[in-house]
Amino acid sequence: MAMQKRTVIIALSIAAMMMVAGVLAIMTSSKTIPSSGSINAFKVGVYLDSGCNNAIDSIAFDTISPGYNTNETIFIRNDATSGGKSMSLSMTITNWNASCSPLNQTYNVATFYFNSTGVTLAPLASCEAYITLTALDNNETKNGLTFTNLGINIIGTEI
Repeated sequence: MAMQKRTVIIALSIAAMMMVAGVLAIMTSSKTIPSSGSINAFKVGVYLDSGCNNAIDSIAFDTISPGYNTNETIFIRNDATSGGKSMSLSMTITNWNASCSPLNQTYNVATFYFNSTGVTLAPLASCEAYITLTALDNNETKNGLTFTNLGINIIGTEI
């Protein structure tokens, strides 16, 4: 008997909550307000040309001898649209993997230099930049090597 009473009380409570929710749903009103706008993308663009029309897909450095270097010219643009933020540039190298024949090991064999570290670009401003690859003159480079899976990361930090 006490169990039936408890079941009836629970059922009545659920029914009462559903009625309240139904009344609240009936009393709810909304209005859709048309709107428009944009979100300013903060991004670094890296291009082959000074007009920033041809994005870079990859860089293939020239073959160099130990102790020598090669430069690649790129153009960097702050691709933020109107109202965007200025950025300061830097570069990192990731996914370093060099195959040194015949040893197939990774050594300290090269350095990279980015001449535009610290350059500030306002939205839609661009600059010419150089990435210099220098092969160190040591026993590892004298054996010859090939760079594979190298990531050159051009970084724009909001300022």
